[in-house]
Amino acid sequence: MNFLAHLDLADFCRSHLAGNLLADFVRGDPYKQHTKAAADGIKLHRFVDGYIDAMPQVKQCQRLFRPETRRVSGIALDLIWDHFLARHWNDYHTQPLSQFVAFARQEVEIYQHNLPESYQQMSSRMWQQQWLIQYQETATIETALTRMAIRRPKLHQLANTPTDIFTHYQQLETTFHAIYPQIQQAALIYRQLQYGN
Repeated sequence: MNFLAHLDLADFCRSHLAGNLLADFVRGDPYKQHTKAAADGIKLHRFVDGYIDAMPQVKQCQRLFRPETRRVSGIALDLIWDHFLARHWNDYHTQPLSQFVAFARQEVEIYQHNLPESYQQMSSRMWQQQWLIQYQETATIETALTRMAIRRPKLHQLANTPTDIFTHYQQLETTFHAIYPQIQQAALIYRQLQYGN
């Protein structure tokens, strides 16, 4: 899952939104670097990532990618899951996506403790360019994957993953609807067991 899903899951679990968004930019023990609430959010994000990576349905989706793009399929799938969540937002929420994004931005920007520069740059672009709203459009996913491939030459094959995605679009969409409720429940149970709320 990418930015939108992690924010949504954080809200669903009543976890720290900024911590969940920040997680990919934090290495090591988050409790030594951030407030407990934010560190708890980082740990939830890490749990969700591990849970998704282990799901048989996700592994099956990775096999839909061609051999040359399969190595980066996990990154491409993270983006496509956000696309399907944004596109079908009303299936999972009563609150409109635009309202949720405004709420999430307000919650995230309150937290200003020990933020890496790379996170600040990403976050600024994300809010200003309305990435979370734009995820609804298939063209946005293709653009995002292409830009990531340019920024990170080792991941150059990301530029070729839209072919795989659009070839298997229907199957990926069906899989998303099957796995997302499972991920929501797993995240909620983790949160309850770990923190008792």
